[in-house]
Amino acid sequence: MSRTYTGPGQNSHVRSVPADGEQRELDLYDLIEMIWSQRAMVIGIFLLLFVAGAAASVLMLNKTYEARARLLVLLDDEDLTPGAAGSGDGFILEQVLQSEAEILNSETVRRMALETIGPAAVLPTGGTESLALRTLRQSFSVVRAPNASVLIPVLEGADPDRSERALNAIVDAYIEYRQVVLAGVGTSGVSDRRLQSDQAYATALAALDLFLNENDIANYDADMAALVTQATTLRTNLALAQSDRQAAAAAAAAIAARVAEMPENIDLYVDSSAENLLIEKRLERESLLARYLETAPPVVAIDREIGELEEFIAGGGVEGLGQRRTGVNAVRQALLQEQLRLESVAAGENRRAGALAAQLTAAEAEIVRLRGLAPEYERLAQDVAATSAAATALATQQAEAEARQSLAPGSADAVRIVERAYAPPEGSSLKKLGIAAAFIFAAGTAVLTGLLRGYWTRHVSPSAPRSAQNSRGQEAGHTTGGPMPARVAGVPVLARMPDRGAALVRR
Repeated sequence: MSRTYTGPGQNSHVRSVPADGEQRELDLYDLIEMIWSQRAMVIGIFLLLFVAGAAASVLMLNKTYEARARLLVLLDDEDLTPGAAGSGDGFILEQVLQSEAEILNSETVRRMALETIGPAAVLPTGGTESLALRTLRQSFSVVRAPNASVLIPVLEGADPDRSERALNAIVDAYIEYRQVVLAGVGTSGVSDRRLQSDQAYATALAALDLFLNENDIANYDADMAALVTQATTLRTNLALAQSDRQAAAAAAAAIAARVAEMPENIDLYVDSSAENLLIEKRLERESLLARYLETAPPVVAIDREIGELEEFIAGGGVEGLGQRRTGVNAVRQALLQEQLRLESVAAGENRRAGALAAQLTAAEAEIVRLRGLAPEYERLAQDVAATSAAATALATQQAEAEARQSLAPGSADAVRIVERAYAPPEGSSLKKLGIAAAFIFAAGTAVLTGLLRGYWTRHVSPSAPRSAQNSRGQEAGHTTGGPMPARVAGVPVLARMPDRGAALVRR
């Protein structure tokens, strides 16, 4: 390729022909020329490789038969097995399908199927069990139906009947094995773990009972609650006893003060003759009024006598005369009795307050003792609760496992066989694909070999013509008319392409 460069303030330099000994870049025409120069070898290698590859494809690529089955996966609330395939309560159909596909494609399922049908059903020419397993592993696959909860197991083989039998055996083994995996058939492991959990619970309970007996406790929680209630009641009763004692003592003191001011003895009875005479005169006057008027002389005379007696009595003329009787003051006696009663009440309340205080002290001491034992009790109680919860959980698992084990196989299965495998009537062959691949490989190898040999003979081999490059460069320069002007119609020329087609025709 010739390049022309024109810079500002400089003369134009034109390089149209490479110097002697300078390696010229190869272009497409050079590659075609090198391949064409080795056309005989290219054709020979192509025919050799193509014929060999086509013959190998025809002879070795036999027809294969593909057996298919269809399994429907359901999410049934009454079935216990699909939940085991998901995780937690939030599993979805996609997770269940993936889990079921993994179980179906497991090595255990293939081994169970092979134990049922035997290696001879897989290998027509005979072979070992490991070889039959490898054949099943290579030819078996699981296809997921798009937008549907359907699994499609596929098995390829050279014999349609063998493919059908082997695939049906795999499907049956899968239906049986998934019950073992997901339903948890077999309760021996759960039973052993439950027995160990029961023993741990019995040990923890015995340790707790020993702790309670050594510390004279019947029931820690109940005893603590009873002591707290008792202490609260004792505090209330103690306060009431002290209040009643103080009230009784205060009332007794008040009564004692009143009793001290009262006389011990008082006059009980006083009898005077003047007073009796006065009474008689009054009775006599009433008798006279029945016969006389008030102005009558007898009535006036009796009135005068009555008046004189009254003046005499009122003037103290009869003081100290007559009969008098004295005795103990009854009011003071009653007050003394009340005082003694109140003092007795105060003394009783005092004794009651002392007893309540002693009981309260004992209850508080017992509460302090139980609180000191609380950490050890809590530890033992937690051990008992934990082992009890574990034993309960294992008992539930064992019951569920036994319930699942009692179900008839397939009674509430989440996988239903929609279509069992059948012998495919037509097979598929890869012969055409093998022939096409042989053609592509032979053509590529032949062209690459011819290109490498042409490059070697023209450019690398010691006998290659060295002047070919210069002559081609000069011929290209003369063909294009020599050096190209720096500018054409005012536009700078940056590069030019030689007419390689014309040079190739001349060659």
